Amino acid sequence: MIHGAVMLAAVGGVLGWRAGRFLLGLPLGAAGGIGGAALYYLLMLVLPGGMPSVVGAMIAAWAALWLAFAVLDARLLRRGGRPIGIALLRGVVAAALGGGAFFLVLNVLWGAAPDGRSYLLQLGAWAFALAPGILVIGLPSRRDRAPVEEKGTGT
Repeated sequence: MIHGAVMLAAVGGVLGWRAGRFLLGLPLGAAGGIGGAALYYLLMLVLPGGMPSVVGAMIAAWAALWLAFAVLDARLLRRGGRPIGIALLRGVVAAALGGGAFFLVLNVLWGAAPDGRSYLLQLGAWAFALAPGILVIGLPSRRDRAPVEEKGTGT
């Protein structure tokens, strides 16, 4: 859980930075990391044993994590907010693309390392796995870029 909290605090920080709220993003990311890990371990308790359960729990926790990030980004980090439907769509796309990237580096992250772990390689693999979700959720939409008209100024 500590690993998830620290690593995803960084993700929350990046999303917060993109929305102009870096310091708010850090604890939201940490909470997301703890929540994702807790969901995984809870699912492992209730699902039958074996590799299909491990994979199913991992996929469910990964998807829930990105959906939560998308909603938190839309509702708490972005000052103007995003419609919940758009946020959920971004979360689904983030989960799918990030899941594909995660699958591509799975052996680097959890495979056997006969010569020991390369922490630089691990960092790169995690960055690769997390980047699609960060990009999908963090990229501004046309609505985010549109100038906000202030009341009473006519601008």
